[in-house]
Amino acid sequence: MAKRKTDESVSKKIISSLIWLGTLPLCLYTLLTYLLSYSLVIDHWLAGFIMMTLPYAQVLCFISLIYWMFRRAKRALLPLVVLALGYGFIPRSIVWNTPNPTAKKDLRVLSYNVYGMYSNNYSGNEEKVKALKSFMLDYQADVKCFQEFYSHADRKAYRSINMMKESYPNYAFTPLKEDFFEAKEKMGLAIFSKYPIIHQSGKQFGNSANGYLYADIVAKEDTFRIINVQLWSMGIRVGRVTGKIRDQDYEDAKKEGRGIMNSLRKGFIHHKDEMSQINRLIQESMYPVIVVGDLNETPYGWAYGTLRERLKNSFEEAGRGFGFTLNRSPYLVRIDNQFYSKDFTVKQFVTLRNINYSDHFPIAADYELK
Repeated sequence: MAKRKTDESVSKKIISSLIWLGTLPLCLYTLLTYLLSYSLVIDHWLAGFIMMTLPYAQVLCFISLIYWMFRRAKRALLPLVVLALGYGFIPRSIVWNTPNPTAKKDLRVLSYNVYGMYSNNYSGNEEKVKALKSFMLDYQADVKCFQEFYSHADRKAYRSINMMKESYPNYAFTPLKEDFFEAKEKMGLAIFSKYPIIHQSGKQFGNSANGYLYADIVAKEDTFRIINVQLWSMGIRVGRVTGKIRDQDYEDAKKEGRGIMNSLRKGFIHHKDEMSQINRLIQESMYPVIVVGDLNETPYGWAYGTLRERLKNSFEEAGRGFGFTLNRSPYLVRIDNQFYSKDFTVKQFVTLRNINYSDHFPIAADYELK
């Protein structure tokens, strides 16, 4: 009996030692994710992968904290300190702000990726397109920014620019991937404003279906710049991988997995170049700035991190809950954002999860220009 107890004790010590050996590099790795997200010191696409794993590293640190609290309390201090140092990242994941009362003079900005408005399959989504168009036109906002906005002069259901111009006579539009479309059809980024636009410019990012559009808008006595952006799409379809696994088609699942990793690598490379252009627009602006759009990246990535160095995030300052914006697999991510310069105060921020006409949910925020 004594020998059996001794063997069990030795086994527990070995397991405990192995877990401790795993805890040390885990904590160091978590600190590295913090460093990159705070300062972006590594100028390489690999940094994007590391930053994206931040919440998972924190969860593992929390599990190790619980384990060591019951096993050996002194060792629990290490993951506890690491988690404490990462406290500032919690608002990137979840917040619980109290909305401030809005006033008539406040500026409401809507941002919505409208999924091409189902232009390639109208007959199968006719009712959804009608509901989508109704929301785009009727939702009360001073400025509306759309990604993947589609318009066709000869298709009655898609005379979208004319539809919006009735209530928003001031607009800016930049077409993307023009070689994919006919002369009378356009898809790209659009900004519709109740206030005059005094200057606008847009650009496609290289050989991609993404780009930016900005407009300098005069609202009452104030002028501000709004930048509508859609970064390179990572093309992540987690559902394909899980579907292959369910069908026990493991070889194809591996191929899909490798494809996702390759898409992520390309995405981080492109995002770095694209964000350098957006940052230049922010720095060169003579006016207060609001940046909205589809970053195609989580709040722990390169694009979010570099924007957060210059601007405040509206969800973090005035949102509630997790703010997930993707209406498809993997669902539990926030890739649509609004950022603003210190000249503004954000009063409230909402993710309109009841508006499910696209593969994204629209987001809206109310601002007061100081």
